[in-house]
Amino acid sequence: FSAPCLAPDGMTSPLLKPADGAAPGARHLAGDALALALRDSRAQTWACVQDLSGAQWLPPCREGINPIAWELGHLTWFAEYWVLRAPHARDAAGFATSQTAPRFGSPDAHFDSARSAHVKRWEIALPSRASLQSLMQAQLEACIETIPDSGTGFYHHRLALFHEDMHAEALRWMRSSLGYSAPAGLLQPRNHPQGQVELAGGPLATGRLLSAEEDAASQVDQTSLPDFVFDNEIGTQTYNLAPFTIDSAPLSAGEFSRFVEAGGYDNPAFWPGDAGVWRANFGFSHPETWRKASDGTWQQRWFDHYLPLEPMGPVIHVNAFEAEAYCQWAKRRLPRAAEWEYAALQSKHFHWGHSVWEWTADNFAPYPGFTPGPYREYSAPWFGNHRELRGGSFATHARMHHVHYRNFFMPQRSDIFAGFRTVAL
Repeated sequence: FSAPCLAPDGMTSPLLKPADGAAPGARHLAGDALALALRDSRAQTWACVQDLSGAQWLPPCREGINPIAWELGHLTWFAEYWVLRAPHARDAAGFATSQTAPRFGSPDAHFDSARSAHVKRWEIALPSRASLQSLMQAQLEACIETIPDSGTGFYHHRLALFHEDMHAEALRWMRSSLGYSAPAGLLQPRNHPQGQVELAGGPLATGRLLSAEEDAASQVDQTSLPDFVFDNEIGTQTYNLAPFTIDSAPLSAGEFSRFVEAGGYDNPAFWPGDAGVWRANFGFSHPETWRKASDGTWQQRWFDHYLPLEPMGPVIHVNAFEAEAYCQWAKRRLPRAAEWEYAALQSKHFHWGHSVWEWTADNFAPYPGFTPGPYREYSAPWFGNHRELRGGSFATHARMHHVHYRNFFMPQRSDIFAGFRTVAL
């Protein structure tokens, strides 16, 4: 899906190609191309874990981390459930269920993330690495065999594909959080030179613009759409944006270091409300992954070792509170999600993706007309208490980079590969 791009004068103009090689065509994958993508995604998953030791497969219990065997068991369960175990239903408690018993990812109570409490994932019996390899390969082949030859029946295969791509990135930031070595081939992110993009503003309609047939009674059967759409993109929110000036690229680490050196972490004026509560419990006066070298220069942890801070690279591993504190100091602000999307569609000088996820000023909320997808746990439980991010990181598969994609995390999370850009007041 590609929405029309609105020119500054409010007239509809041809859609500009989203900057930096976004891959909207991934949402149309079908046939052999979809099979190839599923194999690629599974290979990416194993590349994230195959070199880890037995001890590393069972990390300590903490937020944002899962045992490796549980993570892989969940991926197996998820793909099998959505692709192979139709018809899908819900039990009395609202959990996903099927009359078809699992063959590969079992049992449901252990590997359905909605019903498997986080702490319990360290207490259940988990499959061995060797058994997982054979189970996951068998599940993958069974799912590929069911790819339709034609038509619109690709939704669940695409859902399983993008779900696994998300988990592969989660495994990469898990390795970073735990101080494991970087997965082979993963390089430090680069950034475009900082500049400013001036935009005249105007009308913008975000969300999935549905045809009259698709929008009948606002009950969208997402599985019948010709392309894949995440449920939080369903519905339409309209804006009339005022003119604004936005950074052309995510903020650099060098620029953020000026805020750190100015004592920004220790000035209560920059940390109001919930940010102040978080700051009071935070033990550093700089990003958690930074440290001072013996010569007084800054270093940043890159997975299992420290490197000199790259001033031109993007600031990374900062949370929404840190981003907003910087903005207060710099007399700037975070962009609204609609402004970010408008800039990405309007300007070839707006660089995004393959760098860092970008915090916005908006809480994650449904668009008017939102309808939960078949996997209703994806968005609805997180509306209101999560913050919206846009773009994509260096650890995000190119398939996931899409101008309309809405990521979301709690505002205090800094383990993810996130940074931000700013807007002039």
